[in-house]
Amino acid sequence: MRKLLALSALFSSLVSAQTVINYEDGSTYTLSGDEEIYISTPHSALFKRKLYSNKDTYFIAQKPWSVRDYVSTPTDDMAVGSHGWCKAYIPWSEGLTFDMIAWQRYCDTNGDGQYDENDSGWED
Repeated sequence: MRKLLALSALFSSLVSAQTVINYEDGSTYTLSGDEEIYISTPHSALFKRKLYSNKDTYFIAQKPWSVRDYVSTPTDDMAVGSHGWCKAYIPWSEGLTFDMIAWQRYCDTNGDGQYDENDSGWED
């Protein structure tokens, strides 16, 4: 019984969940370990308390969080390496990523830095 309890404690400490906020426009934001989320209605305000050294207290309205860590792109619903994906993907827009490497491998077959009729996957 002790082994089972120790094993379950080990697995439960290894499992962690992340809170992800999904916005209507398809973008997302992932909360880090020390962040909290507060949900309010569109017409209500959330206030931050600011306490000064002379004991004065001010409440300042918090602006809605605008940071996103994922924004949807036109290539999201396309198969990587397909003709449509190759035409829509913007090379080097994200830096060196798996998508960029896939674009170089499947789309830019002649290595000239662009996807056009000179590449082997081009369709009319």
